[in-house]
Amino acid sequence: MSAARLLIAGALTVTLAGCANTHQAYNWGRYDPALYAYYKVPANEPQFEAALLEIIQPTGSKTGVVPPGIFAEYGYLRLQQGNPAEAVQFFRQEEAHWPESRVFMERMIKVAEGPVAAPAAPVAPASTDGPKP
Repeated sequence: MSAARLLIAGALTVTLAGCANTHQAYNWGRYDPALYAYYKVPANEPQFEAALLEIIQPTGSKTGVVPPGIFAEYGYLRLQQGNPAEAVQFFRQEEAHWPESRVFMERMIKVAEGPVAAPAAPVAPASTDGPKP
């Protein structure tokens, strides 16, 4: 093998090795297992809420950027728990950190701030016996 080819192969190897990255851009914490447990058993809501808060309020060396969607997820959880004012705060944080979510977050804010619709009156089931004489 010529010296030029050996040099090119070596440079290519070093370049490709430099592209390898094992560092994650975001700290997702226990999000995946907590979300799965919550979807599987909704009674696991407190554990899911705690997992979201661990990501939003990092302590010690786990500082960094909150992953996309986490503020919105926590805001939606607060909305489901009957806290629309807190939900709006987290929707606004999502929009501030991730501007591409602006349209969706504006809709979620309208939902959270909007009037609570009264439940529809029950409709009597139609008779299957046909007309009576």
